[in-house]
Amino acid sequence: MPPKKKEAEKQAPDAKQTPKKKPASLKILIAVMALGLLGGGGFFAYSKFFAKGDLSKEAQAKPVVTKPVVKNMETFLVNLADPGGERYLKVTMQLSLNSEAASQEIDARMAELRDSVLMLLSSKEYDDISTLSGKLALKKTLMSTINRLLKQGTVQDIYFTEFLVQ
Repeated sequence: MPPKKKEAEKQAPDAKQTPKKKPASLKILIAVMALGLLGGGGFFAYSKFFAKGDLSKEAQAKPVVTKPVVKNMETFLVNLADPGGERYLKVTMQLSLNSEAASQEIDARMAELRDSVLMLLSSKEYDDISTLSGKLALKKTLMSTINRLLKQGTVQDIYFTEFLVQ
């Protein structure tokens, strides 16, 4: 019988043996899933409770941008101030205005504005407006002349749609 005892002893330790340890890859997988859930929950909480307040503050801080109003001006045809008076300038332009009120004021005061622009254009010589820098300077001068006359808004930019010197 002694041999049977050895067999029983061999089987007994197997039954009393501690359960097998879980593989390391399973522990890593559980840790990654837990971190993912915590990260997702944190992101959800931030976007739900904190981000809305930040966005509303940014929206309040930004100034309201209005769409510019473009106003067509009729063609201007003037003699240039060159000696001999043989050259003339033909200009068609559009005004970019900051408000609809400025457009209405231009309609109401068109004669006064056209007179000022005609006087300004007829005071120029060919050498003053023949270069790119001369045309840019003319734009600035026209803008300041018109803006001095306007009371309800301003001209933001001037676009030359036709510019002919002969």
